[in-house]
This record gives sequence, structure tokens and C-alpha cells, in this order.
Amino acid sequence: MEELIRFRQELHRYPELSGHERATGKRIRFFLNRYRPDILYTGIAGEGMAAIFNGNEPGPTLVFRCDLDALPIQETINRPYMSTVSGVSHACGHDGHITMVTGLAKVIIENPIKRGKVVLLYQPEEENGQGAIKSIRKLREHNVIPDYAFAIHNMPKYPMGSIITSRNSFAAASKGIVVKLFGVSSHAAFPENGVNPSLAIAEIVQGLDKLNNSKYFSDFTLITIIHLKVGEVAFGTSPGYGEMMATLRAFKDSDMKKLTENSLDLIRKIGNKHNLVVETSFDDDFPATVNDSKLTDIIERVAKENGNRVIEINEPNRWSEDFAQFTVRGPSILIGLGVGEEMPDLHSPEYDFPDEAIPYGIKIYDSIIGHFLR
Repeated sequence: MEELIRFRQELHRYPELSGHERATGKRIRFFLNRYRPDILYTGIAGEGMAAIFNGNEPGPTLVFRCDLDALPIQETINRPYMSTVSGVSHACGHDGHITMVTGLAKVIIENPIKRGKVVLLYQPEEENGQGAIKSIRKLREHNVIPDYAFAIHNMPKYPMGSIITSRNSFAAASKGIVVKLFGVSSHAAFPENGVNPSLAIAEIVQGLDKLNNSKYFSDFTLITIIHLKVGEVAFGTSPGYGEMMATLRAFKDSDMKKLTENSLDLIRKIGNKHNLVVETSFDDDFPATVNDSKLTDIIERVAKENGNRVIEINEPNRWSEDFAQFTVRGPSILIGLGVGEEMPDLHSPEYDFPDEAIPYGIKIYDSIIGHFLR
């Protein structure tokens, strides 16, 4: 375990943002070399890889996925292994996710599988929502088709080692919407000679806020304004351009579809009303993460056999996860792992994945392997 802790802390020391996980990938490959997987596919969605361990008999293919990228967040707690990269840190605990999946390599070498295959999938670009779909496509090119896919997400505010499950969506759908409004600039002394998008943006913001409380939806929805801009700092000019960004969020994909359509309709109507040309686009698109019910039963059973406390949440987490791309394509489950009730929130500058959680994740993964392949 000391070896894995050192590995986790080294990953923490050198975080990399989405699409730039080159050094992270090299560290993982160096560590995996001592356990010699039967096959190691590289170039998965960029710097990702798939380490494959084969059994001697036919059986299902189990994918255990972890995410490689860090966040543009400045770490604020001084630790011996704190981030060396200014403004970047593993504030979501992906360094812990990597370590738990990598710990399986040692377990499999010591207790080989009898049938099927285990795929340790190291996926880049989770935070921007692009890595999972790219990884799935690349796996298919290598004829690696998961029968079941598993991932763990660490969860502060829950008891250490507890297993968190859901009978509905585990994590919300979300997407970012970018709105560009084109008018006509003019002298600030004669704003009537131009088309200033300011009033339209103010009206759109208020309209989107009302959609939050709409009765059109069957479950929770939310629109969060994250960015507004009108013109430049030039007091003599009435601006002719503005832009805004918002995050749409819903517990159900059907509500996300409706929320998207209603938002676009509102934005276009207000833009037309103010004689503006409107352009819209989407980014960071995550479906809802809906866990397979049969896999949920299996996880809860093996967790109890391991002595883990099982906590079933009543509503989905508001955050999103691109592991949802696996859940919409086949039997898959995102497992919550409690990392301590006093831990800071994810995506906070104080967060650091606790090393004492590593054995819990490895054990639940190994129990899954035992259930299907031993």
C-alpha cells in the first residue's frame, strides 16, 4: 500500500488539465510495467491507455475506468506533495481514482482471473466531457467491447469507506450553453444609432431564471449563469456585441431535452425582439448517469460482505460525470465511495483525496472481479 500511496502523491504533485495528460500517462505506464498486463493499448483518446488482463477461459469483459485530468484550481493547503503546477490541482480526486484502478494490476497478478478479461481503462478529458465517448470509440477499434463497466467517484461528506448507490440517476445531466449576440456599436452619446445587446442579456438572464421554477419538468432542473460580457471598457462607445454562458442541469435526460429547447426558444425570441443576430452553441455535454439496477444489487451485496456501510441516496448528485457515456451504452455503474464526513467539498482548493480510502476502492473492485471472473 505504501507503494500506491507514493504513486498517488506523485500524481497529485504533477496535475495536468484535460487534453494535456501526457506526463500522467507516462507515470502510469512506468508503474504498470512491473505488472506486465497481457496487452497495453496506448493512444486512447489522446494520452489514455487500456491495460488488459486475460483469463484462460471465455467470459465477460469488465472495464474499470478512471479519469486522468485535473482542474484549473489553485491548491491552498501546504502539503509535502502539493501541486507544483500553478493554478492546477487534483481538486476532484482523480489521482485517487487512478491509484485505485492501478492497484488492481497487483491484485490480479497475485490472484489471476480464471475467465474473461479485465480492462483497466485510463481515460483523459473527463472534466470537459469529451474523454469517455472518445475512449469508447477507440476501444471498439481494438475490438474491446465491455460487457460491464465500473467506475468509482470519491464522495466527501460520507463516512470513510461507505459505498453510495442510487436506484435512479446517480448524477445529473448537464451542458454548457454559449450565447453570442451581435448588434451595432455606436457612440455612447447616441446609443439610439446602434443596437446595444445589454437589455436583451438582462431579459434573457431573468427569463432563464424563471425556467428554473417551471412546472414543465418532471424533476429537478437548474440554470446557472456563469459568464456575462457586453462590449469593452470604453466609456465613449455603446457596444454592439455581448455574450453569455450558462450551465443547464437536470436529473433526467428527458427534462434536459425540454430545458434545452425552452432555453433556446427564449433566447431567440428575445434576440429577435431586440433586433440582434443570435448564435448559440453547446459545450461540456454530459448525459445523466443512470446506473444499471442489477449491477447495483451486486455492488450492494459485495459491499455488505466486505463490511462496507451501504448508503442509498434518494436523489441524484447535482454534479455530472462523463462516465454517463458508458451507462447509456450498456450495463454500467458509477459507485460512490465515501472519503470522510469532514472532508472539504470536491472542486474546492482545499480538497485532497485521502490515502486511507485507497484500500476500500481496490477491495470493492476486486470483489467485483471475484464475482464475475473467479
